[in-house]
Amino acid sequence: MTDQIDPERLPGSMFDVPDLGWFDFETRSPVDISCGAYRYACHDEAAAIVLAYAIGDGPVQVVSVASFDTTLDCTDLPPDFMSFHDRVVAGEGKWVAWNAGFDKAIWNYAAVAFPELKPEHVLDAMVQATASGLPPDLAMASRLIGRSVKVGDGKDLIKLFCTPGGLKGVCGTPQSHPEDWETFRGVYAPGDIEAMRDVFKATRRLPLAEWREYWAAEEVNERGVGIDVPMCEAAAALAAEDKIRSGVELAHITSGEVTTVDQVKRIMDWLLPRLPPDGQKILIKRAEEVDDDGIVTRPAKNQLTRKQIERLLAYLAETDLREQGADMVRVLQIRQYGGSKTPAKFQKMVDSHVGGVLYGQYVFNGASQTGRASSRGVQIHNLARDSMKAEPELIEGLLGGANYGDFSRTGDDSPVARKLSLLIRPAFVPGPGNAFVWSDWSQIEARVLPWLCDHYKGAAERLDIFRAVDADPSVPDIYTRTAAKLSGLSIEEVTKSIRQRGKVAELALGFCGGVGALQAMGASYGLHLSDDDARIIVDKWRADNSWAINFSREIWEAMRFCSHRDNFGQRVPVGRMWLKYDPAYLGGTLLARLPSGRIITYRAMRWQDIDVLDEDDKPTGEKKTELMFSRGYGRVKLWPGMFVENFTQAAAADFLRGTLVRLVDAGFNVRLHTHDEILCEVEDILAAPHANALREVMQEGFPWSEGLPLMSDETMGYCYTKDEGSTGL
Repeated sequence: MTDQIDPERLPGSMFDVPDLGWFDFETRSPVDISCGAYRYACHDEAAAIVLAYAIGDGPVQVVSVASFDTTLDCTDLPPDFMSFHDRVVAGEGKWVAWNAGFDKAIWNYAAVAFPELKPEHVLDAMVQATASGLPPDLAMASRLIGRSVKVGDGKDLIKLFCTPGGLKGVCGTPQSHPEDWETFRGVYAPGDIEAMRDVFKATRRLPLAEWREYWAAEEVNERGVGIDVPMCEAAAALAAEDKIRSGVELAHITSGEVTTVDQVKRIMDWLLPRLPPDGQKILIKRAEEVDDDGIVTRPAKNQLTRKQIERLLAYLAETDLREQGADMVRVLQIRQYGGSKTPAKFQKMVDSHVGGVLYGQYVFNGASQTGRASSRGVQIHNLARDSMKAEPELIEGLLGGANYGDFSRTGDDSPVARKLSLLIRPAFVPGPGNAFVWSDWSQIEARVLPWLCDHYKGAAERLDIFRAVDADPSVPDIYTRTAAKLSGLSIEEVTKSIRQRGKVAELALGFCGGVGALQAMGASYGLHLSDDDARIIVDKWRADNSWAINFSREIWEAMRFCSHRDNFGQRVPVGRMWLKYDPAYLGGTLLARLPSGRIITYRAMRWQDIDVLDEDDKPTGEKKTELMFSRGYGRVKLWPGMFVENFTQAAAADFLRGTLVRLVDAGFNVRLHTHDEILCEVEDILAAPHANALREVMQEGFPWSEGLPLMSDETMGYCYTKDEGSTGL
């Protein structure tokens, strides 16, 4: 195992408390905060009304406006505030805030005469707290470390003085509510600073390397990305109309039994007697699902989840039920797309943009268990990867004022909501004379997983396959090889549809997934698998890939060893990582060091007895012992597959985080990113050479990633799209 750790990852590369300044604004704006910090702060009537700050361990200072017809002016601040900021600009100190992107936007856009606050001037205490599994809520994080100083009625005071609707319809001012105002500025505001400082001190200090990644991510947030505003406005209007029309169509199909897409129980009651037994089983079975962070969940009763709908649609596609089957497909499609919040993203884009640009769309370390970014607002990370062949015609129709009927008839006969969902991605556009260039890593997680444990022969052999395909794309890839093994065919006999089974198996089973995971993944690709067929595939895949199962067992045994009281504090190697249990940190925490040197945590990890629940989620009286840890606001079950998934996604996230730093430092105009993709904006005449330069950076790797084959695909376009015919370049 190589151990080339960046010195900036090591303890001691962080900042000392005397060199930190803590600050927090209280604000007012006519804009709802759900529209985003930038839209909120950039409104002409937005105002900073209170600033609380402290330098190092010094006392908390509070500055506030005298009335709400003004905003804070930097010239009125005490000298120590600007003296510390001079140190920050000189690189001798850092400001710290909670959810710092918001306070940075207020500083730069809603206050008067404040010097520019750049990303590298600020640390985010929330980022450090969530990296240790604490929730992103300051009050809750403060309580969990046992040092709560938040004021209990703070939310009411915020409503009274900071929100357009006030508290119970009453909008307070310093003059109308002097006692409440004094509590707000004199007790609540300082309490935020003390709580933030306490949480920051109580959590593992992030090293300089991770703050560099945070600053690069904030650079991207501040640049934002352009949107086609007229297209979004037209799409938002159609989405609103579709909500009504979907209800009318549902009522027609179901003879009035269902009248809106939100009547989930009615939809299930209508479907149940019409489905064959196998379909009924899919509909009513509350099978456990694994979310994007590897967390095992079970759908609520009478809830028709996206995965259930996908499985039913895949099942119906292979079942001949004639006209009745077509009606069920249509009802499911309307629920799947009309019931989702995806089409409503167009209205969110209209409400959130500033001058045709969406800012602040990313939350650094938002998926705290892996360190992957999450997205707020439009949820860019959750855009559909599919495209429609009629994408250019649909966009042209929107921009040309097509009515609902014309738009519905354009392209295929899928619901309007689905068409709108697939047009969110191409609504992102570059500025005049510019183009987008984006690159995505090829099968990054499928490569990272065997690389983490390439001390197993099977894992090393898998990496050799990736290297061979990278060198010669005509070589059969891993999906084709897997499909051949599962089907008992030669590689030459594997067709495109048979290859799909290999792809589904690879995507579903690498993280120790079972029959349910395979069926859910298959359904997302339109493939229905019976329980028996799925079990055969799972068993064959595991037999052919014992390295993956052995790695999960190795991690589990390492966890059990290091968390035994006789071994506290010992580093236990596992593949290219190590585990260590710290009994004194946040209630007993498992630390896992990634190949990059970054640490991920499992806070308050311990075995505990859990109630066994029946189908109605009521305790049966029986208990089972599970390994649990605390993440965010609750307790989460740990299992071997979750470790494998977390470690793989976390290591893959380190490629994105490190590559963003390289690109931003090198002057690339990064505008968007997802887990495996980075998008830049450039003059259109420079798109081709920029794509080559981007490709070099994407495939460069890091000193800690020796032995991992990397490949990427680059695309150029006048909008962000997955339709090769819509790029325009």
